[in-house]
Amino acid sequence: MPISWSSVSRDGIILAEAGQDDKDGGVVKAAQKISSVKPTAGWEKVKSGKHRGLKFHLHELANTELDGNYGEENSVKILLWTFSCVYDPNELSEDYAKAFLTKIVYVTEPLRGMPWWRDGGLLSAQPSFAPTLLQQMENIEQLGQLATLNQHLSETKEIMANNIENILERGEAIEELEDQASKLDEMSKVFKTKAKQVRRFKMWQNA
Repeated sequence: MPISWSSVSRDGIILAEAGQDDKDGGVVKAAQKISSVKPTAGWEKVKSGKHRGLKFHLHELANTELDGNYGEENSVKILLWTFSCVYDPNELSEDYAKAFLTKIVYVTEPLRGMPWWRDGGLLSAQPSFAPTLLQQMENIEQLGQLATLNQHLSETKEIMANNIENILERGEAIEELEDQASKLDEMSKVFKTKAKQVRRFKMWQNA
């Protein structure tokens, strides 16, 4: 099978995986190597012996509500979905491996809102999704048509553009929160100063 291993993860937690190692443990080594690469807005690639590792991230903005001393505040969080595979470059080109992972991104789209996907622990989606993942790996030949391949690669570019925008938006939201925190801190200092002045005035009155 051209693709030896594949997985879907959320925030570094593998939710489902499929595949098998070879005799010398090369697939596992390649899987560990690609998994350790720092996420970006695009593709990550590694070489490990005769295997190649490929990984793609989907940066999804998720709004959360936090309870603070000043009431509830909206916070911006990014869910980091990771789609990885290990493949044999002698049997499969990099473009086809990319098209495979792009297809997995879209296959999982309706599933990523499920509780065991969004909040589940290690291999929480294994029973339900591993068979589908394995089937997609075995049916890699169906991506053979050039038009289908180009479509998947075009879809990936759109996701990468969204990733960049989401990362930038999260950065702006963090700056906004930091600015709000700074203003609250200034207000707190002013309040303390005023309170101190009131106490001093009362003490002089009572002196």
